[in-house]
Amino acid sequence: MLLDAHRSGTAMDHLLMIGRQSLLLHPKELRAVREVCPGALVNYKWGEYADRFFAECLGVSRVNTLDYSSYEGADILHDLNQPVPAHLKGRFDALVEGGSLEHIFHFPVAIANLMQMTKVGGSIFASTVSNNLCGHGFYQFSPELIFRVFTAENGFELGKVIALEARYPGVELSPTSSAFEVADPAQVRGRVGLITRRPVLLCFKALKISEASLFSTIPMQSDYAAVWSSNDKPATSRMPQWIRNLHLYSSFRTWLSGTSLDRWLTGQRQLREFSFKNKRFFKKV
Repeated sequence: MLLDAHRSGTAMDHLLMIGRQSLLLHPKELRAVREVCPGALVNYKWGEYADRFFAECLGVSRVNTLDYSSYEGADILHDLNQPVPAHLKGRFDALVEGGSLEHIFHFPVAIANLMQMTKVGGSIFASTVSNNLCGHGFYQFSPELIFRVFTAENGFELGKVIALEARYPGVELSPTSSAFEVADPAQVRGRVGLITRRPVLLCFKALKISEASLFSTIPMQSDYAAVWSSNDKPATSRMPQWIRNLHLYSSFRTWLSGTSLDRWLTGQRQLREFSFKNKRFFKKV
């Protein structure tokens, strides 16, 4: 994501890391990076800090690291549960958040801090936990939250949201096994849920297009907002209307309603709908 953004001309001259990030490249990934950045990362060591990658592959001239403490060499010390001071606002061309948000109790304050520290014309690059990482931090995040936070009203233009499926709870232990572009729940008019056996991360880029008063309108879950703002009742069936109008279908639904078979069929439909097989919600990339 970072390499693609750099090649497309995204500004990254002054970069802020949230927490000092390690570079965890498997051999195939390292070869892929070197194809894009010939001669980069000579004598690379697994788990080295990402500073060299930023400089050699992204053209970053200045890197700062913000953290709660200096134990990994952060040069800006701040608790993201608290609003950032004025001198940090609008300061950075690129902000890389590689997995801190789920560990911060006051999430709305923390995400607002990241948004405020980014310059207009700058970008936030983020990777955060979603499925099957319960206990890793305070939270696991849904796509709905990302789509509702990074809006034009809040001064941002959101790029693609990508779900990355890992093999192990230690997501760095293997290369990513699959990646899917995630649909905006407001666009597909439904909850973009996901049930998986493996851990899933969500990655995204958000471009800051203007300074805005953040969350002057509190984000609302899109399916509820749609119902509250219209007289339309939510759909109760995906069956075509002409079939639902048939007397035989209506009689069958009346007979089936509330039975164990009805619950089983509904559950099976939900399991398929909330999976990577659902092409309305997830597009393989």
